[in-house]
Amino acid sequence: MNLIIQYLVLNCYALIILLFVFRNVYRQDRQYYPDQRLFLSIICSVGVMIILDTLMWLFDGRPGLTYRFLSMAVMVIYNSLNPIICLLWFLYVDFYIYGSWPHIQKLLPYLLIPIALNFILSFISIFGNIYFVFDGYNAYHRGKYVIILLVICIIYVLITCLLLFVNRKRLNDKEYISLFLFGFFPGVGALIQFVLPSGVLIWACTTLSILLLYINIQNDQLRTDYLTGLFNRRYLDHYLAVKVKSRDKHFLAGLMIDLDFFKNINDVYGHDSGDQALRYVAKILRKTFRRRDFISRYGGDEFVIVLEILNRGEMNDLLKRLYQNVDLFNEKKLVPYKISLTIGSECFSKNDQLTASTFLTKIDHLMYMNKQKRC
Repeated sequence: MNLIIQYLVLNCYALIILLFVFRNVYRQDRQYYPDQRLFLSIICSVGVMIILDTLMWLFDGRPGLTYRFLSMAVMVIYNSLNPIICLLWFLYVDFYIYGSWPHIQKLLPYLLIPIALNFILSFISIFGNIYFVFDGYNAYHRGKYVIILLVICIIYVLITCLLLFVNRKRLNDKEYISLFLFGFFPGVGALIQFVLPSGVLIWACTTLSILLLYINIQNDQLRTDYLTGLFNRRYLDHYLAVKVKSRDKHFLAGLMIDLDFFKNINDVYGHDSGDQALRYVAKILRKTFRRRDFISRYGGDEFVIVLEILNRGEMNDLLKRLYQNVDLFNEKKLVPYKISLTIGSECFSKNDQLTASTFLTKIDHLMYMNKQKRC
């Protein structure tokens, strides 16, 4: 009984962590990219598995046909879901690397074959000693062929690890390690639990992996623009709200940058080229500005830079470097169009009455005025 209580406490902690992560990722008023939907699906699936795992312990060995029926039903669902979580991890990694849902849809029919086989074996275990068996006291025992379930899960884990290894150059170190560890910790927990049935660590380890993935990747995606990798408008608003209240003796400077002829690039060369142009601008901005400067995509073809400088001359130097980097890019002729930027910039001292809204309105107005001059 002592062990069961400890196990219930462990599962409660795991569920609380999952609820915390889910609450911070899920928003009713926003759209989700497929990888975010897959991440939410993983959280929900693991939560269900923890509940089922807890019920297995509570029902185990209790007398009566009702508990026998409930135990069997829980075991069928539990065994059926095990490889589905492994599959969700593979799909998450695949989309994170390739960013293509059609690519996943092509693979899915083949990936679902082991899932279907596992479901059949889980169901017929009720009538035969395959994945599980219950004795006359309603006590659970592993079936003769439970190794099949383990092998199916290992297959998904191995192909996911292979996918990560082959595409490691597409990922930075933080992404690669986070995605790899997501499968590593549950794998260790599953191995311990398989060797020592009383060593119930698999779902606690999986919850730990979800938390680490959330901290290292998913939480970043709430702050960053999916297309360019820059900070997004949501985080810009938050950053400015804090920054305008915590200014010191430095100037708080801002730049509103508009990509000229963006509509023309989309119309002539296609929307893929338009997306590519935005990514090139993001790359130029990263190359130009300092690591401590805040670079964000404001929306559409507009970008906002927020930086602290000592004097206005420092702003002029940065603008000069930005134009030089744009010219260097165009000289390479990597694309059939030229990158051209219209910029509105302003410096605000500590004495200026400033809010996040007036900051953005001012530099946006200056950018619009400069664009009008060029027409």
